[in-house]
Amino acid sequence: MAKKLDFDKEKNNRNDNAIEEIMQAEFPLPKQAEDAKNEAFSRIREMAAASGHTENTENMVQRLQEKSTEKSTEKSTEKSTGSSGKKSTGTAKSHKKFKTVYKTALGLTAAAAVFSTVCITNPAFAENIPLVGNVFKQLGNSMGFYGDYSKYAKQLTDSAEDAELADTDESQEDGGNPQSAQAEDQNTTENNNADKTKDNESYSKTVDGTTVTLSEVYCNEMALYLSMTIHTEDKFPDTFITSDGKPNIKLSENSTVKYDYMDEKSNLFNAYLDGKMLDDNTYAGVLRIPVEDMTVDDAGWTKFYEVRNAFFKEKGIDVDSEDFSFDKLAQTLGMDEYSDENLPQVGGPAISDYVKDIKVPDRFAMELDLKDIVGTLPDDQDTTPDIPQDLRDEYNQKMAEHGISTDDADYESLTEEQKDLEHQFFTEMWNEYFERYPEAIEGNNRYNSWTLKGDWKFNVDVEKNTSDTVKKDVNVVDENGDGVLSITKTPFEITMKMQDPEAKYFAVMLDANGDIMPYGGVSNSNNTYAIQDRDISTVYIYLCDYYEYMDELKGYYWSDDYEEKAKTRTFKQLLDERAVAGTEVHFDTDK
Repeated sequence: MAKKLDFDKEKNNRNDNAIEEIMQAEFPLPKQAEDAKNEAFSRIREMAAASGHTENTENMVQRLQEKSTEKSTEKSTEKSTGSSGKKSTGTAKSHKKFKTVYKTALGLTAAAAVFSTVCITNPAFAENIPLVGNVFKQLGNSMGFYGDYSKYAKQLTDSAEDAELADTDESQEDGGNPQSAQAEDQNTTENNNADKTKDNESYSKTVDGTTVTLSEVYCNEMALYLSMTIHTEDKFPDTFITSDGKPNIKLSENSTVKYDYMDEKSNLFNAYLDGKMLDDNTYAGVLRIPVEDMTVDDAGWTKFYEVRNAFFKEKGIDVDSEDFSFDKLAQTLGMDEYSDENLPQVGGPAISDYVKDIKVPDRFAMELDLKDIVGTLPDDQDTTPDIPQDLRDEYNQKMAEHGISTDDADYESLTEEQKDLEHQFFTEMWNEYFERYPEAIEGNNRYNSWTLKGDWKFNVDVEKNTSDTVKKDVNVVDENGDGVLSITKTPFEITMKMQDPEAKYFAVMLDANGDIMPYGGVSNSNNTYAIQDRDISTVYIYLCDYYEYMDELKGYYWSDDYEEKAKTRTFKQLLDERAVAGTEVHFDTDK
């Protein structure tokens, strides 16, 4: 259970004073940072020796070393005294409404600039100076599905050390003649530069001042993770910050991905990025694509729906009619509750006859076409028009004429006929609103969002990494076999495979301490949990009645006095009593 914070003000003031004294003091740099600094200055000297500017450069290095020490102290002081939205969502009843550069100077100071701005201002980065190729590390535990990706992800750029080794090997192979060696070195340098340019262009594209750079890719049995940075020439647009402290940024629905094992490309729907701002111009984030989105047979589903609707028509059912409902459909077909999966039981088509079971291969290529990058504006910049007063007055007049209260508190006491009328009047009001403001009907529009226009195209080769992945059959099911069939654990997530055609159940997973496992933030689904720092040597899985869980059970855990209640009955004990089925799964032996 979460530890209670101590808000003793006097104690905190004493702590603040102690912290300030410590932060004001001078400390030697950690060894990794000191090594990075020395390497940076050594490379400056090497570059200067090659260019004949040794004396001036030594003076510059000395000044940079002095400044790096000063900056380190300044940053510590700033940190000791430094300073540190929720998007409102309405309901139907509330009626409310997100080059020219001096290359010589740049070359001589680049290494020092990287050290001073990255290593000193962000000590966590002293170990790995480059940002590209290390976005997962830079994001750290700010990610929903955080963990050590270095053992699993493939970097999408060559490291500087690899490039230097290639240069060294090729120069040594030349062997003798100085003139030949010089000419060979020049050709080698040109070829290497061309290769590096090509490589950088493959994974970094700039459109209208916005540069998207792919950093790493990791694919396991459950999802594909693609890390990237977005850099703008001008300051990054102000962005709404979600409740978990993340900028609300996504790739537009016009963005597409084409996997080489699929016949057609598909749109990237709900492609929110999980990341953070690194500075005023740079955002780093991760796109997570669940495997189920990578294996959708769009053509097969289209054909199935055509055949299904033709079957409905034969039965006298028009799915386009205004009074169509699934309840009426089930009644006409003689089904207790309608589902596509059960159509063969009443003579209808089977999904398996049209939709292919697609698996993600161990190696594949994907073509990404990122059209636009979209972010939600902060509340104070959202200019979505309010419902005009004349439309509100018209709605209220209709309600009054029919004797229907407009007080939200009275809604549940309305008759079904009154509720139907209220719904009609409410819909008419909003239809008129959208006729006046047609752009507002889109989820992201010019009122509540900003857009970075572009068309960034990438080709990425992917190799699945299934190391440290464990699958277990659990069969937490009811008498009909519906429920949780299996779970799969990767280094960063645990996913439950559900069979629940009638959507009757809600599955819950608890960690070894009996706490609800967390979702992964912007990339979550109801059946996938983020491991983060939880103890998952043992997990507990429960199958609950959906409505019972939503209306009663989950409130017990999330109540303000849960810690007190848990002294007599824990949430796990409650689920042991009330769940339809449950089990425990041990992972501690799977090393």
